[in-house]
Amino acid sequence: MPKNKISNKQESLHSLTTCIRTYLTKELLIVFYFLLFIFGITSRDDLSFYNEYRVIEVALLLIFALMALLYRRLSVSKVELFFFAFIAIGGFFWAQPAFVITELFLAYLLYQCFKFLNYRQLTSKTIVLASITMFIQLPFALWDYIATGNYQAIWYPLRWNIRVYDSYFLILSVFAVWFYLTKQAYRYLYLLFLFLAFFAILLDAGRSATIAYTLFTAIVCIAYRHVRWHFIFVYAASWLAYLSVTYAASFANTSGSDGMSLQVARESSSGRIDLWVNAYHCWSQHPIIGCGFYQLEQYPNLSAHPHNLFIQVLTEIGLLGFGFLIYIIFMIIKRIDWSQPHSYFVMAALLAVGVDLFFSGVHIYPVTQMALLWLFVFLLKSPQFSYSSHFNQVITHRQSMTHRMLPVMIYLVISIWFIYLLSHTNALSSETPITPPRFWVYGYQL
Repeated sequence: MPKNKISNKQESLHSLTTCIRTYLTKELLIVFYFLLFIFGITSRDDLSFYNEYRVIEVALLLIFALMALLYRRLSVSKVELFFFAFIAIGGFFWAQPAFVITELFLAYLLYQCFKFLNYRQLTSKTIVLASITMFIQLPFALWDYIATGNYQAIWYPLRWNIRVYDSYFLILSVFAVWFYLTKQAYRYLYLLFLFLAFFAILLDAGRSATIAYTLFTAIVCIAYRHVRWHFIFVYAASWLAYLSVTYAASFANTSGSDGMSLQVARESSSGRIDLWVNAYHCWSQHPIIGCGFYQLEQYPNLSAHPHNLFIQVLTEIGLLGFGFLIYIIFMIIKRIDWSQPHSYFVMAALLAVGVDLFFSGVHIYPVTQMALLWLFVFLLKSPQFSYSSHFNQVITHRQSMTHRMLPVMIYLVISIWFIYLLSHTNALSSETPITPPRFWVYGYQL
């Protein structure tokens, strides 16, 4: 066989191998997880499908952590050691410590997976474009709304809390805006997604997501003049569609109300003030170490979380635990190069997420946790941002036995903890009670 043919075959094989490696990455597992959510794939016929997604989330995070361990990318800093010492001490003082320890372990896994994952644009595009298919049945819900005067989000693939979808659409909108700004292929499909996402949020009366979406859009419109009117048009079109459908639905006699009623503009607090006051009273009892998981027995009529991430952290794990959250936020702000043009986009995205977390409790759900994980991978580790090298740097391990074995021991402890929970709780039982959500479906299962 001639040498040039052998060379051509070798080049073709190399190109094929490179192409396969490009697509077959560890981040592809993120795509599979969201495709399950997008298409509503589950083996459960009841609300315990929530647990199924939680189990898949934990398994996925443990796989990523194991891969990081095998590639010697799972490191343990002094701050993390202090974090584990805090968990060990807090377990003796917190109420319902199993709940708090479980969620702290989960947060640690999310943090380690953030360090290990790399940003893949193809992954993000696949998730956003696939998410457009979620709106296929929206016209049927709109027709029913106009006919009856009552809107129900029956078009969602699964019976999640509608706030899960609202926050999911908000997070995916950040990706869609970026792809449109950077003139990616099929860019007008991203505008379509922005219109449908905000329209769905308005229909769900998702006020926190509406405020966050509006803030994000306003900052982007101010910072990027060349697309300002594009995003203003899409934003206004969503409002116009919402007002038009609501006006048409107001004529339905079955609604029992006079005139047009905008649910997204309602004045009720949805019990948040009561939750925050209750959280403050609990925190004031143990301000340093926190009071742990406090709602289950003493406050059965309130949600098992205060619908505010920052208040929840401060209340449950006190000033010490809140200090870890502030430390993470400080390190993120410190390492971002705010002099770069794209810093406005990053600031808009972070503020939008912050607003949603300040008024919403959806961060307790597995899907939104995975969405936030991938969003932070994008905002902090995308090569298109100049500061990404700070977050992408690989920490070299010392060769001492302690530094090699410590990550292994921590991984084993966390893995055994979750395996024990899975095998000793009715996580996948169809008899799960309908109560406020936390780790397993609607709490109470640990």
